Amino acid sequence: MQVRGVDFVLLSVSDMEKSRAFYRDTLGLKPAAEWPPYWYEFEAGDATIALGTPPPNAPQPPYNGGMSLALAVADVKATVDELRAKGVPILQDTEDTPVCHMALISDPDGNLLWLHQRKDGTAG
Repeated sequence: MQVRGVDFVLLSVSDMEKSRAFYRDTLGLKPAAEWPPYWYEFEAGDATIALGTPPPNAPQPPYNGGMSLALAVADVKATVDELRAKGVPILQDTEDTPVCHMALISDPDGNLLWLHQRKDGTAG
């Protein structure tokens, strides 16, 4: 597995509107993208901060509080296959979205990691 960069940091939030107002109005971060009502992104220099709440049909691990990282990889499916062969827990197999390919794994302590491949080819 070769990590190209960190695509985003996900902050799990309990009150999306309150959190959006905090990051936008209080901290002054510029909104970057949104998929209402569950996901909003903000520019933070060279990083992206994503705010998320669980959609009813989503796997719950990414939204159980705290943060998780999205690691940019060149090929999510190949990376999942490689890590599965090494015994890494795959929490969510490769999924296609309008903007990316993604999968969810966990480290030995149960920390959530996203494997992330932007469709536009960018990373980090």
